Amino acid sequence: MEFQSVIKKRRSIKQYIDTTVDDSAVVRAIELATYAPNHGMREPWRILWIKKDRLSAYAESFANIAFKNNDTKIAAFIEKTKLLAGILIVIGPRDRRQKEHYEDVLAVGGFMQTLSLALVGEGIGSCIKTQPPLLNPELSNHLGCQDHEMIYGAIYLTAQTEGEFKVRKNNDLITEY
Repeated sequence: MEFQSVIKKRRSIKQYIDTTVDDSAVVRAIELATYAPNHGMREPWRILWIKKDRLSAYAESFANIAFKNNDTKIAAFIEKTKLLAGILIVIGPRDRRQKEHYEDVLAVGGFMQTLSLALVGEGIGSCIKTQPPLLNPELSNHLGCQDHEMIYGAIYLTAQTEGEFKVRKNNDLITEY
């Protein structure tokens, strides 16, 4: 697929369609996304891949943290999440130095967006999630994050469908000095 087409075609696919993905396509997309620009070649990311057969277990852990004591929301979240093809949890360092942390956040954001584009190129739908429970230390510990790491976000994998095209609002984006 042509580069400009991939950029314009990428959408956050929020439809939960019972689907699967080819593991090798996901691996290719992740490997391609590692070429995303990042400061000082820090490459401050790693992926925890939750494949379809483990989605129920993950969803149960997530939901019990996110929706404590609300059995209705817990059950609904688990059922909805099981439809996904998988989830990629993006984990990286939590650097206490302000400049380095800022660079890591920018680099991880660039990696996640590049990964979304690479997934489109592989025919896989995705949606980046930054839900508050991802910042919960209980979930971080459950998922094996080290003390110096944090969860930056999750990328939900689903079917590539035609999402609604939204006109961009950046009409007067460029000014001159």
